[in-house]
Amino acid sequence: MSAMLKEQLVKVFSLMKPGMLFQYEPELDAFLEFLIWRFSIWVDKPTPGIALMNLRYRDERAVEIRENVRTGLEGPGLTVAQKMWYCIAAVGGQYIWARLQSFSAFRRWGDSEQRPLARRVWGLMQRIEGLYKAASFGNLLLFLYTGRYRNLIERALRARLVYESPNMNRAVSFEYMNRQLVWNEFSEMLLLLLPLLNSSTVKSVLHPFSKNKSSSSTEDDSTCPICRASPTTPYLALPCQHRYCYYCLRTRCAAAPSFRCSRCSEPVVAMQRHSSIVEHKTHNQ
Repeated sequence: MSAMLKEQLVKVFSLMKPGMLFQYEPELDAFLEFLIWRFSIWVDKPTPGIALMNLRYRDERAVEIRENVRTGLEGPGLTVAQKMWYCIAAVGGQYIWARLQSFSAFRRWGDSEQRPLARRVWGLMQRIEGLYKAASFGNLLLFLYTGRYRNLIERALRARLVYESPNMNRAVSFEYMNRQLVWNEFSEMLLLLLPLLNSSTVKSVLHPFSKNKSSSSTEDDSTCPICRASPTTPYLALPCQHRYCYYCLRTRCAAAPSFRCSRCSEPVVAMQRHSSIVEHKTHNQ
């Protein structure tokens, strides 16, 4: 869920300055994790993935006091303190550790030329990370054996995932999947056919049906075929020698190395500044 939300946010900032979002990536991850926690665990609702598996969180401490409780069908949810500590550990802990790692890597605490204190802190961080990974691996083995507490945070808070209801409707609708398959096949067909089409042939076929036949012929030499304005810095596309704006022609050639002229569909191999010496001579005469 967090990865899907992050992908959409990255698309929103795709037109911004490159690299601007990268330096705030830990804050973005923490914000998305906080939103998921706020609208799921905090309000006693399961996360989307947990809801699909018909699970919920249960306070295992209260169940041990009551005894004789059917596993997964009874027992209270998490307390307010457990929810807060879950947010602090899962959201705040991951954010602080990610920021500390990026800061230490940027300062190069692990280099031998650094101060002894920086190297000690770096070594301590490596030991803590190693111990955490070993403890997580041990917890995974216990989880596979007993089926309780997926991670260390749930084990420390005694928050156990149990079944929410004894029966679950597993009816699956394939309407969206069928629609997705149709669009995938259609896009693959277009990707196969479009390179085989000749753009100049298509333009010649559609030219008799164009509305502005006379205006297009008169505007050939006076306007840029891309922006439809009079070129302020005219340049010629070689070898066809059609006139363009410098920035229009430059950006198209940079974006597509095999750019073809918008008027004659001839490949543009170079560009040359349009000389206006002849026009000045005629005006002086």
